[in-house]
Amino acid sequence: MLITRAKATALLNQKEMELYTDSRVNTLRQLDAKALTTRVGRARDARDRARDLVQRQKLASRDRTGAKRGASGMANERSKEKATLLGDILSRFEAQLRQVEREERKSAKAAERAANAGSARKSVSKQSESSAPAKSAGGRRSAASGDSASATPRKSAVKTAAGSDAKTARASSKSAEQAKGSGTKAKSAASTAGSSTSESSEGATKKARPAKKALTPEQALERTRELLEAKQGQARQPKSWETLGGTGAEVGSPGYQNEEAARRAEQLHEGEARIPAIQGSNSTRDRINQGKRAARRSPATGD
Repeated sequence: MLITRAKATALLNQKEMELYTDSRVNTLRQLDAKALTTRVGRARDARDRARDLVQRQKLASRDRTGAKRGASGMANERSKEKATLLGDILSRFEAQLRQVEREERKSAKAAERAANAGSARKSVSKQSESSAPAKSAGGRRSAASGDSASATPRKSAVKTAAGSDAKTARASSKSAEQAKGSGTKAKSAASTAGSSTSESSEGATKKARPAKKALTPEQALERTRELLEAKQGQARQPKSWETLGGTGAEVGSPGYQNEEAARRAEQLHEGEARIPAIQGSNSTRDRINQGKRAARRSPATGD
């Protein structure tokens, strides 16, 4: 049954629309067995509620109309369509659940076969390893029993030669150890001498460095004044771009550039200093203008 989303929105509520969205192909493929089982239960409950509603409406219309089937024109059609749509959603979820369970069973069987094959291989390899050392050990024992009779007269000569070689080796090792001990003692003495000389040289340099004297406030103020004077003198010097034409520029004199600048600076100073104005105020001008307007509005009087 093909029902568009617009028609489904008109028939279903919000939770049922969530089931309708999940039952579409793209979303349905992303659900696992657990999620599908949950949605199957929800869809079955919604389908059963819709069917019960259709049955109750059919019985009510049968009593009202007297018809055997209870059908009267287009009555109860929306409830039937809703029940049919929910049944279709339920069938989609159930089919996808069966497919997912089938794939899970196949994967489980494949994993079980692989595990059985691996265990069989391990058992075969262990059996082969255990049989191989037993065979080699038997061959070695037979060879050793054959050679033991011929090796007995040689043991005495080998023991005497080994005893003399061991004595000479011990004597040489003792001499080598004594030489190493003397070398290490010499190295330790040299290292201690070097460390003592380095410490003495560092102490001499520390003593030779003069201690820094702290500046007094008067000295700091004097240095600040000197730096300020040097900066002001550098600022009064002509700039490099002023002498590009070949003629040196005149150094500007301190003060204002012209009378207009001096007047403007004085006005700004008066405003900042809150000096009382002597040229009147806005309120005075307002009163004068109000008097003029009142005189114009008043009727003319003759003597």
